[in-house]
Amino acid sequence: MNRMNCMRTRMGKKYILAIAIMTSFLCPPAFPLQQTNGKKNPITPKPHVSNKTGAAQLDLEHSLAIAIQNNFELKATKSRRLVYDLTIAERLRDYFPSLTLSYLQNEESIKREVDARQHRFSVETNLVIYDGGRRKLSYDIARLNAIISRNDYRIALNRLVTEIRNTYFEILHLRDSIAIHEKTLERGMMQLRFIRKELELGEATRFDAMEIEAKVKEVELNLEKALDSYAIALNRFKLLLRIDWRQPIEIIGNIERDFPVSPIDERFSADRLVVMAVENRKEVGSTEMRLAIKKKTYLINRLYYFPRFSVGLNYSLSDDEFMPREKGWGMNFQVTAALWGSRGNLSAGYNEESNANSRAISNSGSVAVLDNLSYKRDIVESRIELSRARENKKEIRQQIAVEVISSYSALRNAWKMIGIAKKQLELYDAQLDIERLKANMGESRRYDLIKKEIERGEAAIAYLESLVRYLVSASTLEISLGVDIGFLKLSRMKTR
Repeated sequence: MNRMNCMRTRMGKKYILAIAIMTSFLCPPAFPLQQTNGKKNPITPKPHVSNKTGAAQLDLEHSLAIAIQNNFELKATKSRRLVYDLTIAERLRDYFPSLTLSYLQNEESIKREVDARQHRFSVETNLVIYDGGRRKLSYDIARLNAIISRNDYRIALNRLVTEIRNTYFEILHLRDSIAIHEKTLERGMMQLRFIRKELELGEATRFDAMEIEAKVKEVELNLEKALDSYAIALNRFKLLLRIDWRQPIEIIGNIERDFPVSPIDERFSADRLVVMAVENRKEVGSTEMRLAIKKKTYLINRLYYFPRFSVGLNYSLSDDEFMPREKGWGMNFQVTAALWGSRGNLSAGYNEESNANSRAISNSGSVAVLDNLSYKRDIVESRIELSRARENKKEIRQQIAVEVISSYSALRNAWKMIGIAKKQLELYDAQLDIERLKANMGESRRYDLIKKEIERGEAAIAYLESLVRYLVSASTLEISLGVDIGFLKLSRMKTR
């Protein structure tokens, strides 16, 4: 009873201030992510940055399009596909005979002899009949490299999309955090004005005013930190999109409204996801192809001593005048082999010149002693690379399994954190309403009220962080599965 009389006395002394306080407290602040009866607040928070005229408004879809178009590494990866396609054409050319066209003019003046002149047109061709399978192995290597380059492009594209999405969500989170800090600061400044007015009327102490001012400065500091983080993230986003740093941009979107999330289907167990990842990950196929390349390279180096057989044909026109008329032709066989760092060559040929009036048979042989000692090093290096490729093939499956399990666990935990953060936000909303009523009735200090305002703002930011964490975890899991972003339907992007 005494407490009620005391409270009435205090309310009588503060009648003028009570009217303003009740008017302000009965109108709840328009916090971002404020929920009423289970519905989301339609107000979209704006970033606390100066929006210059002509600023480009970017949502996630446009950001991805710009990043893919401007990314040089992605273009270089795609260009390498063309390089390997050309290499396939080169290796295929090795199966066809070579063709050489030549012209020779020779004039010789000899004392006390008749001068000699010669004009000669010739066509030569050479065809490799047997080379120990080197052409086939080289062609297979080029074809496998082309397939690997296609896989590399797909991997690079998915990684770029994931990086853009994560940075985009981070910017939205920072932007909404700025709006929350601004609203909290606005409420804090209101309380600071009230406590200063009470201090003038003698209803509050200097210590009470200092407590409120300290809390306001804490909110100001948090706001400045959020602004700094937002500016850094925005500049990093420009760098990812490869746009000029002077170009003003505005990131549009709302985490809750535009990216509704849902839990993962219970049919996707951890074991099933691991099997799916092994089947879909391009890294698995690329590792197996690299192993095949190393096997073929090792085989080429190990079979260095296999001989090479080739046959050549030639046809010529020769004469001492410009337009040659005397026909000639010939053919030859060549055998080239290597053994113990040395190389040998044997050749035999038959030629007819001057319209079959001149015939010649030739045989020749040569040995280059110890001019190819690198064959041992090539064998050892290719064997080491083959062993490493085999080990990588074993490790890649284990690595993929660990990535999938870790991403799956992080996703489920992130979904639980959304529920916890949402419940925490609702509790702080309820506590804040109660604290406002207590302050209106004079049963609570303004310091306790502003403290609840700050805690509510932190809870709203934590809820934002939980949503972003889930969206990032969803992208990470889909990347670890080797599927397109959005395959698991954990989030749905609403188009405007």
